[in-house]
Amino acid sequence: MSAAMKLSNFPGDVKFLVISLLISIHLSLTTGTANVQRYFGSKTAYELIHPPPEIVIEDEFNSVQVGTFSCLAAHSSSVMRHGARYPGLEDVQSISKIHKDIYDKLTSDKFQPLKEWKNSFPQNNEKMLMALGEEEQIHLGHRTARRLRSLFVDEDMENFRFLVSSKQRTQESGNAYHEGFLQALMGDSEEGDMDSELSDETLRFHERCQKYIHTVGKNKTAIMEFYKFLSGKEMTNIMKKVSSKLGIPEDLLKTEHLRTMYLVCGYETALYQSSPWCSLFDEEDFKVLEYLSDLKHYYKNGYGHKITAIQSCPLVTDIFTTMDDAIEAMETEVDEEDLNGYVLGNFYFGHAETLGPLYAALGLFNDTLPLTADNYLQQSSRLFRTSEILPFSANLMLILYECDQNDELLTESEAADETRETTQYMLRLYVNEKVMKIPGCEDLTCLYSQVRKRFVDLISCNFSKVCDYNGRPRDEL
Repeated sequence: MSAAMKLSNFPGDVKFLVISLLISIHLSLTTGTANVQRYFGSKTAYELIHPPPEIVIEDEFNSVQVGTFSCLAAHSSSVMRHGARYPGLEDVQSISKIHKDIYDKLTSDKFQPLKEWKNSFPQNNEKMLMALGEEEQIHLGHRTARRLRSLFVDEDMENFRFLVSSKQRTQESGNAYHEGFLQALMGDSEEGDMDSELSDETLRFHERCQKYIHTVGKNKTAIMEFYKFLSGKEMTNIMKKVSSKLGIPEDLLKTEHLRTMYLVCGYETALYQSSPWCSLFDEEDFKVLEYLSDLKHYYKNGYGHKITAIQSCPLVTDIFTTMDDAIEAMETEVDEEDLNGYVLGNFYFGHAETLGPLYAALGLFNDTLPLTADNYLQQSSRLFRTSEILPFSANLMLILYECDQNDELLTESEAADETRETTQYMLRLYVNEKVMKIPGCEDLTCLYSQVRKRFVDLISCNFSKVCDYNGRPRDEL
């Protein structure tokens, strides 16, 4: 599908047939390169690394049993990274220069496709959403609505919040998600534009936190491990291999050029299902290049610096405050008609710079040893692998459950105990649509009060205070 061929041009039923066909074609055409596509880091297409089930079970996430408590979903908060996007202008211009520099040196017929390559990325499409990204988000919204159908189906859209950043790719991702969401709940019976809130305060906090900006965002020493690895033996070996394959002098390429080739390989594979730039690397090369990408995200958007996680507190606060309000509304003995303001679903559409710090704030994917330029082999089984945790359309969902005591499961002595709790509120975490333990919890379902207590410092943080920059040259590791 071309960028100009928008999915919104199709009627609802036809649209989902088209999307399913596109995904099937995409998967079938990329089977031969499936292994390398697992290593595109944060530029990985979502459904290639997290293939959706053939059948989505209706209300799959709507109820859980916890001991003698029967629980029903009462609220959900989902944070999504935008869908697959076009490359930035810097990468578009850089790959054209690299191609120009090696063009006359390419004499082998083996690399004729690379010699004939034309840069097809429009310079005015910088980081805009691809059609594939739109498909990812429509599918994600559709699956979420089906899995929580009983919670959502009969509710007014005023009981949902859709928050987007100021960037086009998050706004279009939100629109696509909203479209799939409505289609799952209402079919073609009702369509409407998403009523969204623009909220860079909660979704682009990295642009407002002065301490992060000066100590990490604009400080090259903050990602020194990335630069060490970029010039290290693993990357140098790839540069020698690629130069040898192409039959060009070794001093023509630099290791930073390899990273650009790798990125464009990923973008073109997402857009066109293949790329001649990919032929320059073998699977081991892709693993090394993926680790390079992971190092950058680890130190800019992950665990490398404490301020990265702390700066996400506006988002953490918004999520938990909304759940607090939901609980207060449920505990207030008034008619359902008076429960205006009870938000059933929060949907946030942000960036890798939104989700990565949130992972770190919650303690997710935290390796025992930090990622460094010197421990590539040691980290072969690392948790912080951006291809897995931060692909395009990566997502995190917290579901709040209202749990009532099931008298049929009680013993006689338990039933006779008038001091026992009859209602509790519990929480479950899903990352990229898979249930995960919330750090600090023993089970998959955890008491809301316990989770809230664990993250109370983030929920009550003073953003201005924690982000105040006092002039120190670098943040502590």
